[in-house]
Amino acid sequence: MNGSNFLCIVLNNLRFSLWNKGFRYNLKDSLIKGQYGEWLALKYLKKKGYFFLLKNWRSKKNNKLEIDLIFKDQEILVFVEVRARSTSNLVTGYESINYKKKQTLKRAFMAYLREEKNIPANYRFDVIEIDLPGDNSSDKFIYHHENIAIF
Repeated sequence: MNGSNFLCIVLNNLRFSLWNKGFRYNLKDSLIKGQYGEWLALKYLKKKGYFFLLKNWRSKKNNKLEIDLIFKDQEILVFVEVRARSTSNLVTGYESINYKKKQTLKRAFMAYLREEKNIPANYRFDVIEIDLPGDNSSDKFIYHHENIAIF
C-alpha cells in the first residue's frame, strides 16, 4: 500500500467516525455528499437486516461499470444505487436516474453476474434516495425503492 492510499483510508475512517457522532461537514462537495449518502444507505440497509457484501464494486474489464452497494436480502442478491441530493433540487434522486444511467447500471449488473462466482438465482435492483437539507440541520430523509424494473 502506498502512502497516498494509506492517507485516503485514514481520512475516510476519520470522516466515518465524525459522521457516527453526528458531525456533518462539507456536503457541498458532490464526492463527499455521495460518500455520505452511501454510508447512510449502508447503515439503513444493515438496520433493516440486509447482509452487506460489497461497496463500490467495479468491473475488472470496464472500470467505468460500478455498483454502489451490493447486499443479500435473505436469498436475493440486491444491487443498490444510492442517490444523495439536496432537498432544494428540483428532481428527486429516483427521478434523476435517466435512460442512459439505467443502461449503464444494467451493464454493470450483468458484468457482476458474469464476473463473480456463487451468484444466487434471484436478484433485484433497489434505489436508496437520500434527501439532505441545505442547512446544517440533522433532518435527512431516506427513501428505499425496492425491486425497480431495469432487467
